Amino acid sequence: MNFSEIKAIVFDYDDTIVQTKEIRSITLKRLAKEEYHFTLSDLEIQNAWGLPGEEFLLKIYGDYAKDVASLWEKYNNYCSQDKNLPYPGAEEFINGLTDKYPLGILTSSSQIRVFKEIDLLGFPKDRFFTIQTSDDTSVHKPDPNVFSPLLEKAKEMGIPREKIIYIGDSLHDQTSSKGAGLEFLGMAHEPSAAEKFSQKNIPFVTSFRELGNLFP
Repeated sequence: MNFSEIKAIVFDYDDTIVQTKEIRSITLKRLAKEEYHFTLSDLEIQNAWGLPGEEFLLKIYGDYAKDVASLWEKYNNYCSQDKNLPYPGAEEFINGLTDKYPLGILTSSSQIRVFKEIDLLGFPKDRFFTIQTSDDTSVHKPDPNVFSPLLEKAKEMGIPREKIIYIGDSLHDQTSSKGAGLEFLGMAHEPSAAEKFSQKNIPFVTSFRELGNLFP
């Protein structure tokens, strides 16, 4: 991969830019215990992780909550009490590149959560040429077609898909982005992610500091 030829950088959001799984595991368990009176296990969270927003919540709470609107309201209220956190170096890296590269986000999370968090985390939305959430497509990762809206915007900007790199933490991120014709770089904040990428011979970094060495 020749990083000097990259013309745009697109990020996954959860567990790539922000520490969602660690923070939201606390939120999800509190919501389960306090509102629906059951104990939520790490395995149940893991089995649902990565699903689009509404599907994710129903996978976990569907046996206890039949009103989706009420479930969303409760979940968002609980999320507001547990502020998501960017990984070390994320703010500096992203804010330092906004004048050098068009930047984007493509995530399986819901628009209401991502937009609210980005405003609080020091990533102004106008720094990104697109912030695509699960609300914007009927297909989701690992389906490569999830990138279609983003690629349309890139085409309007004169950026070919092969000059775009997608940075994400999962194999689904790699499968969908490569299938759509983009370059991919893994972000392995956890040893388990590094092991998965290594087993598949997928290039990866383990921090935004390492990433900064590739895009000085």
